Amino acid sequence: MAVLDTGCGVHDWLPDSIVTRRIEIDGVPLGLTGDDDPERYPDLYGQLDGQIDAVAGHGTFIAGLIRQTAPDADIVSIRVAGSLGVVDEGTLLETVAGVVELLRRYREDPTTGHPIDVLSLSLGYYHETPVDGQYSKLLYQLLRELRELGCVVVCSAGNDAIDRPSFPASLWPWPGSDNGLKPDRHAPHVSVGALNPSGRSVALFSNIGPWVKAYAPGAMVVSTTPAFVGGVQATTRADKDRLHRETVDPDDYRGGFAVWSGTSFAAPYIAGRIAAVIGPLLADVDKGASVDTGEAVARAAEGVPKEDFTA
Repeated sequence: MAVLDTGCGVHDWLPDSIVTRRIEIDGVPLGLTGDDDPERYPDLYGQLDGQIDAVAGHGTFIAGLIRQTAPDADIVSIRVAGSLGVVDEGTLLETVAGVVELLRRYREDPTTGHPIDVLSLSLGYYHETPVDGQYSKLLYQLLRELRELGCVVVCSAGNDAIDRPSFPASLWPWPGSDNGLKPDRHAPHVSVGALNPSGRSVALFSNIGPWVKAYAPGAMVVSTTPAFVGGVQATTRADKDRLHRETVDPDDYRGGFAVWSGTSFAAPYIAGRIAAVIGPLLADVDKGASVDTGEAVARAAEGVPKEDFTA
């Protein structure tokens, strides 16, 4: 599985034997490799404001969710965002194109390239100008190439509590759409919104609409984080009998785990479940079997709450 995000930090759950943190094509690294790395440096911006950067540890958190839902999956973590969480358009296109090339080479010769059966994208944007539509066409073409090669694409719907289509989540022929996209027989494109912990309601922050294909747990979820410590302190400290006692420190993550909310985390939940279904099927490919990714997505959705979320 490939994850295009902020990279992946150090964590006992995510050793190098499971997570590939650097991948190259013909000797050229794929994605960002500079020091603006929110998985190593949690406070690159606003260092005097007492808070770690908003996206620090985002990719590590996502990798941990995949580890929970697909324990046997290998993860290729490719950084496309810096500490501000901004993804440059050109960087995203180049990186997705690189993932296409890795998979194409693997399909042609399994001794080259890299096997990528699921792509998880916890990022998005909205159309503001006609130029944005042209950019989306280029991105759609690349994602379609991936799906043609058998890779399921999973995208987060966004956290703006609106029904306005976000991209790339809405790059599929959703009901009532006028985007000109036609159904195909390739691997699915899955857009994911967030559910509350109860599994009986959609999170208030989650984007919604007919372009959102599925909903999965995305509010108050627990996952991995680098051992970051920020400047914000616990509200109250009251030591007793030489015991250090205090309220929860909101940005002391030295325990390696945190609670976070967002459709960014609903998407890898579904992506991991898909990978968990596909994995055993791939073992039968050498015996002449084929992998039905559409069926894999349907099976992955089993167990995800399917309440009627309408009022």
